[in-house]
Amino acid sequence: MNDHRHRSGKASAGNPINAEAHALTLAVEVASAWHRSGGSDRPEVPLGIVATIAAAGLLAGRADDMATGMLSASPEDFVDIARTVWAATSSRRPDLAPSVYPLLGWLFADNDQALQQRIKDAADAALRAGQLELTATERRFDCDVLGPLLGALRSRTATKVNAQMYTPGDIACALTAVALGDLKPGQSFCDVAVGTGGLFRAAACVVRNRGLDPADMSWFGADVDELAIAAAAVNGLIWGLGPNVFLYAGDVLARPHWADEACLGRARFLEEVNRLNSGVKLLDFLKKL
Repeated sequence: MNDHRHRSGKASAGNPINAEAHALTLAVEVASAWHRSGGSDRPEVPLGIVATIAAAGLLAGRADDMATGMLSASPEDFVDIARTVWAATSSRRPDLAPSVYPLLGWLFADNDQALQQRIKDAADAALRAGQLELTATERRFDCDVLGPLLGALRSRTATKVNAQMYTPGDIACALTAVALGDLKPGQSFCDVAVGTGGLFRAAACVVRNRGLDPADMSWFGADVDELAIAAAAVNGLIWGLGPNVFLYAGDVLARPHWADEACLGRARFLEEVNRLNSGVKLLDFLKKL
């Protein structure tokens, strides 16, 4: 996997506000394409499609060639590409697989022709809206492409999605910089209402601007929304948060030791993965869970 993290310790030179506006436009285009084609809502599918394109960009790092190839693929071929992308991603980052899995069910299903076409229409909308310009470049540090999309998919009125639904990134970074104080490698960050990870992104921005690497930190997040947690896991990959991301889907008030449970659950899962025969693919293993 290509390593796109900031080695200079500085935030990207792009305009974060423009990146966020682009992410909102992307959300509107994808949600509109998904709703327009009819059928059941199933927000996890278009959310997983955008996550797939993001993961593909991180693997290849060639935005123009990849966009052309995906746009020219048939609906069946796009699903095959998606399976290949997640097989490669999960083999490199098996720790993310349990959290991301709610976005990947369509990869295992026996999708009919109509659903395959809906999947391709949503993918084409994301690509034509310039998703890879966001998620396959350093602009990905400046926005959340999945949070606005989740809101748009659930609103059923995608055009009403706007920046008022989210804390603008520059404001979040400024507030986070004040709150964090001194930083050092190995520090932990925790958000008990993590959503898709907006405050994590702000904290990672501060970490980089202080010459440190977010991958050297630990990130603990919880939310009752399973799809938001899955999106946060993908965002952790997009934003380069590193291998120490621990996510919990559930009510933290009912489970006060959720962070310990998240750590233990991930450790047990990785133990199971390590027991797999070399010929058993991780995605096949997940399918049986």
